[in-house]
Amino acid sequence: MLLAFSLPSAAQRGRTTDMGAIVGAKYAAPLWGDAEVEVEEELRFEGYQGVHLERWLTGLTFETPVTPIPWLGKRLHLGLHGGYVRHHVDQGYFDHRWRTGVDLSYYETFQRFKFTYRSRFLCTFRDERTGDYQVNPKWYWRNKLQATYQQMGSRFKYTLSAECFWRLRALAKDSFVDHLRTTFAVNYRLTRRQSITGFIRMDNELQVKKPFDRFYLGLTYQLKY
Repeated sequence: MLLAFSLPSAAQRGRTTDMGAIVGAKYAAPLWGDAEVEVEEELRFEGYQGVHLERWLTGLTFETPVTPIPWLGKRLHLGLHGGYVRHHVDQGYFDHRWRTGVDLSYYETFQRFKFTYRSRFLCTFRDERTGDYQVNPKWYWRNKLQATYQQMGSRFKYTLSAECFWRLRALAKDSFVDHLRTTFAVNYRLTRRQSITGFIRMDNELQVKKPFDRFYLGLTYQLKY
């Protein structure tokens, strides 16, 4: 069912398919209690019209359980997100963007499965000294469903997720879902604190003039204290 969320509309014509690669690293550490901070670096490459570095992301995320609701325990988390993005544009230069966001995540476990739902409001500011922007900043409401499975005693962990991007505008007619993303990932624990994740990701653009279906192969290194 999660995979079906990412299938592009059959009514859209002239779609373009692209391949790409993602490499990244994450470092997570506790702050106080169950609060945690994560630092992320990610490089995204695309192959359309020649292989090039399409995006370089530096991200910082703070997450903590919401404790005033006793019956939820530690299943509901509040997150704050900030990021700096260098985005390659068609004119051949990198466009500078800054992101800030807030989210709520709900975690539920069932036997060897862990289910997550995350709702995030994300705002992106762009440098108006470059490019021609009709809307700045851009607002998105992103909703993500994720299922993770791990056998007892196994070093491997398997994850399937689907996420929709709802573009927000002042007028209701200009607000709609314009992006869907599906990811299948396999995480391998190297040591108690280190792991690597290989993944396949499919991004589908919707209701835009030149829609893309992009397929990525990715590898991420994680260090957690």
